Amino acid sequence: MAVGFLSGLIVILKYFAQEGIISRIGTDLIAWRVTVAAFALGLGAANLIQVHARAIIRREKNADSSFLLLATMAVFTVLGVVSGPNSAAYKWFWDNVYQPIYGGIASLLAFMIVSASYRAFKVRNWQSAVLMISALIVILGQVGLVSRVFAGLPSLSQWVMSVPNTAGMRGITIGGALGAIALSLRVILGFERSYMGGGQQ
Repeated sequence: MAVGFLSGLIVILKYFAQEGIISRIGTDLIAWRVTVAAFALGLGAANLIQVHARAIIRREKNADSSFLLLATMAVFTVLGVVSGPNSAAYKWFWDNVYQPIYGGIASLLAFMIVSASYRAFKVRNWQSAVLMISALIVILGQVGLVSRVFAGLPSLSQWVMSVPNTAGMRGITIGGALGAIALSLRVILGFERSYMGGGQQ
């Protein structure tokens, strides 16, 4: 808790003191994030190997998927370390293994989005009616044939995306930033202890 308090306090004070020892220490602490993230990535990989290796040894239900995941992870790691991420072999695996899987997942998400949109666009009150009308304007404004019939629809669609949508996104961004500030203050002051594996005070 003392390390979290001191490091967080120094990084905050760095933005108020552009010169001096506080600024230099704060800059070093921010740069150390890369090292900490690398160790966290290694820890995550070790945990992934442990969980899926146990599933393979115990011949659990999805053991074949666990084996495929570990094999793919090993191939990508070896190729990346030995020949580098810019090598022809690494790029071949990236283009012919990762990209098709990502495309398949994205195509499944399209069906989920359609299903969620159907449930969200049921008009129950005036808020859901506004949501449905706005969504129809944006969607139809992207269709060329509809745009030829209704010439003003593309500009109206662009206005919906630029004004109300941007205002809502900025509100969400501000709310998320305030939540991050509140969580950071709780960590610095020692009220939030979940990152240490314990409960809250």
